[in-house]
Amino acid sequence: MSSTAIPLASYDQIRFNSLMEATYKKVFNMAYRLSGSRPDAEDLTQEAFYRAYRSFSDYEGDKPFENWIFRIVTRLFLDLLRSRRRRIRAMSFDAPLQKDTSDEGLFFDVPDAKLNPENELLSNTLNEDLQRTLSSLSNEQRLLVALADVECLPYKEIAEIVGKPIGTIRSRLHRTHKVMRLRMEQFEKERQGVHPRPIPTLSFSNSY
Repeated sequence: MSSTAIPLASYDQIRFNSLMEATYKKVFNMAYRLSGSRPDAEDLTQEAFYRAYRSFSDYEGDKPFENWIFRIVTRLFLDLLRSRRRRIRAMSFDAPLQKDTSDEGLFFDVPDAKLNPENELLSNTLNEDLQRTLSSLSNEQRLLVALADVECLPYKEIAEIVGKPIGTIRSRLHRTHKVMRLRMEQFEKERQGVHPRPIPTLSFSNSY
């Protein structure tokens, strides 16, 4: 994070500090859900609050600060994904591939309501099957689930954040939820000693 920042007026500084203190943990959890990596989450959180500090004059005080800072950290995460994809494309095809472990250890400290995966995401605990299911999703899929099912943002706001049409967001979430249900059913049957047919991996073309 850059070391220079535009100083705020005394009142705004106190207000910003108060808002940051109230939302810091939620922002870090959001960054961790998206990245699945504690170092990345720390960097994303720090950079998000730095950018929020610099542009605090743009914050509309009658709207939730939480939603505003969530948008900032989500856009930073999307920038991180694009940057890493560019680096991967720039690698020589002769270079040995390195396993990306950024998705390991992903924890959603949310939900428990035994109706479906979406409702479970909004409860207080995360069972083993849902954890396995979430960990099997791609970064982009987890992003949609986090924004829609954890943060409960409307499709319009999600579409603005990720730069995709509302119809695309709706259809991708529908497909992701369907696969999540099937995978959770599969994990349940495996625990009971039944071996169902594997669920095919879900992937989206024209990624973010």
